[in-house]
Amino acid sequence: MALTEQQVNMVMSQSVEQIKKYISQGLISFPDDLAKYKDSPKYKAIEKELTSMPSHEASARWKEIEAMDNSDLATLTAALGSFISVYGSYPGNQTLVDSARLRLSSLTADVERNDWEKIDDRSITALLTHRRKYQSTSHETDIDNRVWELTDKDNAMQVNRYIQEFPNGLHRVEAQDMLGAQELWKGVSTDADLVTLSDYIQEESLSPFIPMATEMLQELKRAEIAKMLENPGTYKVDFLKLLIDEKIFSQQELIAHGVCTAGTFDMLYNSPELPSIEQTENSNPQIAKGATDVFLFGIPSSGKTCVLMGLLGSKNFVYDNAASGPGGTYADNLSIYRRHNKAPGRTYGNFVAQIQGMVYRDNSETVYPINLIEMSGEEFAMKIALNPENLVDFEDMGTGATKILTSDNRKIIFIVIDPTADGLIKLSSTLKDGSPVTRIVEQDIIITKMVNMLIKNPKVLKNTNAIHFILTKSDTLGSRDERDKIAVERIRQLYGKTIMTLRDICKTYSINKSTDYQPSLFTFSLGEFHVGDLFEYDSYDADKLMNIVTSMAQGRKEKGFFNSIQKKMS
Repeated sequence: MALTEQQVNMVMSQSVEQIKKYISQGLISFPDDLAKYKDSPKYKAIEKELTSMPSHEASARWKEIEAMDNSDLATLTAALGSFISVYGSYPGNQTLVDSARLRLSSLTADVERNDWEKIDDRSITALLTHRRKYQSTSHETDIDNRVWELTDKDNAMQVNRYIQEFPNGLHRVEAQDMLGAQELWKGVSTDADLVTLSDYIQEESLSPFIPMATEMLQELKRAEIAKMLENPGTYKVDFLKLLIDEKIFSQQELIAHGVCTAGTFDMLYNSPELPSIEQTENSNPQIAKGATDVFLFGIPSSGKTCVLMGLLGSKNFVYDNAASGPGGTYADNLSIYRRHNKAPGRTYGNFVAQIQGMVYRDNSETVYPINLIEMSGEEFAMKIALNPENLVDFEDMGTGATKILTSDNRKIIFIVIDPTADGLIKLSSTLKDGSPVTRIVEQDIIITKMVNMLIKNPKVLKNTNAIHFILTKSDTLGSRDERDKIAVERIRQLYGKTIMTLRDICKTYSINKSTDYQPSLFTFSLGEFHVGDLFEYDSYDADKLMNIVTSMAQGRKEKGFFNSIQKKMS
């Protein structure tokens, strides 16, 4: 029967020792009767004392068991087992429970000894069954240790089973820590990324899952290195800097895998301020007559500007930066970017670059006037994407394109192909009303439209010496020995029909005579590219391409400064 409030107040006015006596005599039910005072110091003192004091029920039941006759072994054994099960979880009963275990052990020692010798100690089930059968087993410590040893620490269900079976077990704290570690690791590993895993390894150095986290981190690092090498130009520099700053990748590690060199690594953090690439439209370009016009056609970001940069840096080409129009300034800025091993951004809008220059061949009095012309891929591709009837003309390739393409100059046309853009390409532009617009296109469709547009303009084709393909970004195709073979397969796969169409057109207009009217394929790279559009410049492809250009261009005899210098040097 519960105490009245007056009785509770009276009890709490007594000493802790007296209240303990009331509890041991069963006169007070703790903690229920004294719950009103649970926040008082005296209540907490009583609670602490009781941890070493058996409950009234346990004491009473133990007196009954002590009075039982040893002759009724089955009844006594059952009573002792029940006592251990019922009262074993309360800390204050530990002394009585230990006594019960000792007495039960002495009664069952011989039988248990035989069972223990036969037990399969590799089976958790067998060990727990033995423990339940012999609750006073002298092998409690052995079973506790062995069950924990056999428990799969990565399995939360098994760890929980250990805690339930051994609530005061030798490994309870370790098991509880393991459950917490499992929960944290589950959250980290479910959608792991480089930064999260790195933070986990540093902050949870004592976690049992560190080996798994380290292995997973290494796998993600290998995959990230592959992304960096696959197409360095599109890899985000800011993210690479984050990985470096977080110490996920070291400079030595990145250099060893070919992601960067010591020079390009330094440029990631100490890049000089380079000039803005001006892309000013010129609606009335002045064509340098008597020169060979070298056209670069291609989709956005196909590498046309990189080809132009390379040609500007070829050893025998001298461009005229004082010629009318914006071409000279554009060439100057591209040359600055090349010298600092940095690729510029893509060419936007209607900008058509026209750069005048001259090629001087070694030990030759023949010079080759050249106009290098980079067509706007962005605007042309967008016009095709937005025009449901596919009606496009030269002017759609950029302001002034019609005048340049229809001039009387002889022409060499290169169709520039990006080997990394076999899939879909997202284009962005602005409509006349100023609203933004985006479209999804494919490179092969745009290239085919370019070829078809040329076919419908006989005046251009009558003045064309050659039409060939350039496969850019060839450093992504493997070693220099492998590139040409891989490039040919790529072009045949994507543009087989277009090549056949071009070959027929070339026969009709006597184009590509030197290659039996067949379009040729040339691979090109500014050098070895690294993340951040940085590269180690190599003039090999540019010099080779310029030699090919001059072999197809119109030359003229000219005794001048460069010729005399070359003769003296030779």
